[in-house]
Amino acid sequence: MPALPALPLALPAGEPPELPGRAAELLARHHGRIVGGLAEAAERLPEVVREPVLYHCGLLPGARLGKAVRPALTLLVGDGLGAVADQLVPLAVAIQLVHDFSLVHDDIVDEDQERRGKPALWVRDGVATALNAGDALLTLAFRVIADAALPAPVTVRATAVLSAATLEMVAGQQTDIAATGAPLGGLDPYLAMVGQKTGALMGAACALGAVGAGAPPEVVDACGEFGRTLGVAFQLRDDVLGVFGDSGETGKPVGNDLLRRKLGLPLLLAQTGPPEVAAAAASWADPGGLAPQDVGSAIALLRTGGVAARCTALTTTWTERALTAAARLPLDDSARADLDTLGRWLGERWA
Repeated sequence: MPALPALPLALPAGEPPELPGRAAELLARHHGRIVGGLAEAAERLPEVVREPVLYHCGLLPGARLGKAVRPALTLLVGDGLGAVADQLVPLAVAIQLVHDFSLVHDDIVDEDQERRGKPALWVRDGVATALNAGDALLTLAFRVIADAALPAPVTVRATAVLSAATLEMVAGQQTDIAATGAPLGGLDPYLAMVGQKTGALMGAACALGAVGAGAPPEVVDACGEFGRTLGVAFQLRDDVLGVFGDSGETGKPVGNDLLRRKLGLPLLLAQTGPPEVAAAAASWADPGGLAPQDVGSAIALLRTGGVAARCTALTTTWTERALTAAARLPLDDSARADLDTLGRWLGERWA
């Protein structure tokens, strides 16, 4: 069978997404290394699944990769601990591949029509192809680590960290699925779910930077806990943007979580808001939920009822916890300052 023509890659990858100030500079600094590593990894994919994967990952000409926060954290932490660059890039690529795998499946579960301003993969190519592409992404992540010719202890530790985080992320996602449309629960179970669904993988991103630097277990663990805390703040902010953000900025429809009766932070905090807000939130969580034409008025009610402000306050609390943890890491001064800048932006972003 003749070989299929090679697919063009956006190398050195379209420009990084537009971000405010210093955060943009930090992510742009690592953008080329991440995209180059992803493009090299994609060459290992079977031809029949390569194009859907490249499309989803934003690696085709004219597409955008996205913020690539997790691999940037791996590189930033590893650089700050004195790692050899060649040992960090495969680990950064692996964490991004696992993240992209999760996004493929999330879009299907959430029925999100768009990803990064373009049709989601399942919308463009169908659910079956999207699922298959997601499977390829997950498998490729561990293939990248195995093929990287890293020192054996780094390979073993990295595989353990990433596989444990992936399983924890899957558990968190299933908890989230089960909670959709269920009676509203309390804040603590929700935060525990977020710690798994989003915190685990962001924690692994930071831990992998320490692993790549050959750091001792206690430093790996401390980096992982910082990343996990930052991941909670990141997800809380994501919940806020999903209801109170601008779809033009986020690339995702605003209010979709409310329509799906998904247990996100705004809906959760609304149940302890003023009586009118609490009663409305309870009705939105009931079968039948919220009608699409009423989304705008529902969001307005949440704003006037103080829910948006309370969501922001909780996100700020978790962001400050993460930054406090970052300040204790044994990084060089430059890396510590960079983590502070990036972490603060992640908790306050509008996209």
